[in-house]
Amino acid sequence: MSDEWLKYLLVFGLVLFAFIPVTLNALKRRGENPPPMAANDRKLYRLWRSDPEAYERQYGDMDKQYMEAQKKKQEHD
Repeated sequence: MSDEWLKYLLVFGLVLFAFIPVTLNALKRRGENPPPMAANDRKLYRLWRSDPEAYERQYGDMDKQYMEAQKKKQEHD
């Protein structure tokens, strides 16, 4: 009987070991507010996460133009 409980405990521990980091990472990302282009492109998201200043230098103007176009579109509708 105790061997069976030990097996269950081991499986439960492995499941926790696998899912806790994934869940914590998802909760951390939920609070982020990436720029519009980085939100839709994995490569740009990684650049934004690793070096926000480099992202801003390369894609900051395009993000601003995109946001202005979205504002104009919302005002027009």
